[in-house]
Amino acid sequence: MGWYAYDWANSVFTTTVTSIFFGPFITEVGERAADGDGYLHPLGIPVLASSFYPYLVALSVFLQVLVLPSAAVLTRRHDKALLLGTLSTCGAGATIGMYWIGDTDYGLGGSLYVVATMALGGSITVANTYLPVLAPPEHRDRTSAYASAAGFLSGAAVLTVALVVYANHADWGLTEPHAVRIIMLAAGLWWLVFGTVSVWLLRGYGTPPPVVSAEESRAYRALFAAVRQLRNHPAAAWFLVAFLLYNNGLQSVTSLVGTYAAIELELAEDNVVTAVLLVQFVAFAGAIAAGRLAERYGGRRILLGIVAVWVAVIVAGALIPDRSFSAFMTLCVTAGFVVGGTYALSRSIFIQLVPADRVPEYIGIFETVNRCLGFIGPAAFGLVLQWTGNYRAAWTSILAFWLAGGLALVLGALARRQPKQRQKAVTHG
Repeated sequence: MGWYAYDWANSVFTTTVTSIFFGPFITEVGERAADGDGYLHPLGIPVLASSFYPYLVALSVFLQVLVLPSAAVLTRRHDKALLLGTLSTCGAGATIGMYWIGDTDYGLGGSLYVVATMALGGSITVANTYLPVLAPPEHRDRTSAYASAAGFLSGAAVLTVALVVYANHADWGLTEPHAVRIIMLAAGLWWLVFGTVSVWLLRGYGTPPPVVSAEESRAYRALFAAVRQLRNHPAAAWFLVAFLLYNNGLQSVTSLVGTYAAIELELAEDNVVTAVLLVQFVAFAGAIAAGRLAERYGGRRILLGIVAVWVAVIVAGALIPDRSFSAFMTLCVTAGFVVGGTYALSRSIFIQLVPADRVPEYIGIFETVNRCLGFIGPAAFGLVLQWTGNYRAAWTSILAFWLAGGLALVLGALARRQPKQRQKAVTHG
């Protein structure tokens, strides 16, 4: 329950803050602070105000390379619960601080978002090292999927409250920006409270060994050593390449869909929140279904089917007519059914492909790819948007990541079969 509780705690940041409210909010803050040509100048760099949030997402993801490798390897030296609690509190505190973002404080807002995202990535990396301890290999797909399901149910609960606050803000004497800041404050408090509960429940699990080698005490050296060892595990290496590619597609969709819907599709904010709220309930069911199907048919097979559905979602999203709430809702329901299984199955499949005695280092690699190299998709979105000024063109750019990721999954499956075929040939020979 403690491990599920951390998904329950932190998922509200991704669902409520990143996917829905923060993007349009910080974009408006940036537009108020922009010069006469519509540009901001963070650190002296000219950035179109409408592109500030996509670039911010990319930057926050990239900077996690400073946190994730150390977080994974430090679990061999220090109490996991202490590390998890420290990172969780840091992320929740930054989210709570978003309440105090002023009308033109795009710098403060961007800084808080970067801190919260880095802490989120580090805490999830630490939390993932519990999976091999808490679940045997045959149950990891299901356990991972159930944790994701808990996160989606949590997101639904907080989004329900957020929708009530947002829909009634005028009647309650609140401006729209003030209502959004209250919602982000609530998300931070939720993360803080339930993150603390999770840490308390997980205390005592995964106590580090009394002796740790000098090699393992150096986070980046241990990470690079594990990367070099991937040459001996081609199936894991191919899977990591596939995950790198399609995860960039996933990061782009989850972080930018709210902004795309509000600005390009011209949907009202409460309509976007309603659609994403429905996604949480559908994703809860989808994550559980993915876990059960993976146990029956195999995680790789189900994951490849999920990637195919995502390709269809991106194509359909580029063709949605403006102000068509029903079409957007249909798209969200379809995406919702597969979003829960995408990360959950990826996490459990990768853990099963790597050596059991090096799981923390390989989880560090996995989360580095997930969190640090997931900036490529949002950055591509921002670049295409800045070059073309067209949100639909930027959205279509996401398709390349899903197609390439699906191809790498197929190549990885072939790489895994080749050693087995050679072994059979030697046995029969």
